[in-house]
Amino acid sequence: MADRVAIWLLNDLRLHDHPALQAALKAQPQRIEFVYIWGPPVISWGKYSYIPDFPGVERRISLARERFVLESLLDLARRVPLTILHGEPDEALPAWAAAQGISAIYAHKEWAVEEQAYQQAVEAALRQHNIPLLLYEGNALYESAQLPFPIEALPLLFTRFRQLVERTVQVKAPLPEPSLPSQPPNSETIKWIEERLAQLPPLHEKSFPFQGGEKAGQQWVKKYFTHGVFTYKETRNSFYGETFSSHFSPWLAVGCLSPRWVYAQLREAEKAVRANDSTYWLFFELLWREYFRWLGARWGRRFFAAGGLRKLNLPWRRDETLFRAWVEGQTGYPIVDAAMRELKTTGWTSNRARQIVASFFTKNLFLDWRWGAAYFETQLIDYDVYSNWGNWLYQAGVGTDGRGFRWFDPVRQAKLYDTDGSYIRLWIPELRSLSAPRVYMPEPPLRRSLSYPMPVVDWQQSLAYAKDTYWRAVKGEPKGNQLLKLFQDE
Repeated sequence: MADRVAIWLLNDLRLHDHPALQAALKAQPQRIEFVYIWGPPVISWGKYSYIPDFPGVERRISLARERFVLESLLDLARRVPLTILHGEPDEALPAWAAAQGISAIYAHKEWAVEEQAYQQAVEAALRQHNIPLLLYEGNALYESAQLPFPIEALPLLFTRFRQLVERTVQVKAPLPEPSLPSQPPNSETIKWIEERLAQLPPLHEKSFPFQGGEKAGQQWVKKYFTHGVFTYKETRNSFYGETFSSHFSPWLAVGCLSPRWVYAQLREAEKAVRANDSTYWLFFELLWREYFRWLGARWGRRFFAAGGLRKLNLPWRRDETLFRAWVEGQTGYPIVDAAMRELKTTGWTSNRARQIVASFFTKNLFLDWRWGAAYFETQLIDYDVYSNWGNWLYQAGVGTDGRGFRWFDPVRQAKLYDTDGSYIRLWIPELRSLSAPRVYMPEPPLRRSLSYPMPVVDWQQSLAYAKDTYWRAVKGEPKGNQLLKLFQDE
């Protein structure tokens, strides 16, 4: 029997389906502490971090994400004894554990480069105090041992991954929330969280009402599975509304929800009502999340390299003026600008919008895709290292997309999924007097009168440049053909 053990929380801010917690309980400790580091690799950058170099970077997480994380911690702090430490994990955690007489620390194994570096550094530092760090797999649909291939042989196409796991692997039932020893909460932690929350601005009035915490996340899942999920496939490409999307991603990102628990609830909803294409499609999206997780585990540092998994030598641009126009929603392409303004204001934008702005960034501005991915990291309320960087690799054409060079026409996308232009008008007040189809791409004289910028690039010409440059990198220089030069500085 252990006297005192601790759970090191990272992206697992919950009590249900928590393998590390369940393992700690099997040791029958007299007391279980919970500890969270207010620092790297989530809140700030540290000595093992990949620090982005895009212009104007100030903080690692947006105010919206900070609020969500704090709310999630507060939900836990009111139920279990939670301590918040500050600083580098490999310094703060071992010192605290030794001072508290902790006999072992339990945590969930991470697969991304920075997270693994911190776990290894903490493990080494704890060893100096004879305190073991015990890591268990969590936060995924499957365990590595369940996969029908070694991680090193992960298929390079999602479709192949999906076919293999659907055919041969069952999602395990989620572990229940355990009964914990009766322990008073840490009043100092609660006070610190509440005071910090009071200093943050409230959610923007146009934002989806995200509230951090295991309880809030579970309540929303159950509500969504009573109606919204059954039309998910038809509505998932929309831009706004309460139930067009599941909105699960923030709770999954910080671990308030376990994907196995979400999957179990989905199956219950199918039994209670019906299974259809939409319920399958939500599972399909969970599989994408899963695939990116194992992709990060498979490729390590290549996940963050300019040439990506394909090792392509592409002359990515690093134009601060174009980058700033994209960040501020001033590109002159209304659907791109609406999505970027929503992201900056609320910390969230839809999946379809993310694809459009990432395509524009990499296929029209031809900017270094890592600037885009790192900017998303600093803004998204639902930032997840695997999904964010995996999706950006995909959109940049240096990841696992079988087609290689894929792009979105922003005007066509707006016409398809913002059929009356209401999303554009919601986020671009300069264009609120315009109706469809004019709102999708206003004429130059109208732009000047409305103080809306001209397009920063010509869409067709910039796409042709990117396509030509990309395929030259893939296939080599063609003979007798001159490289398109469409930017003034080239």
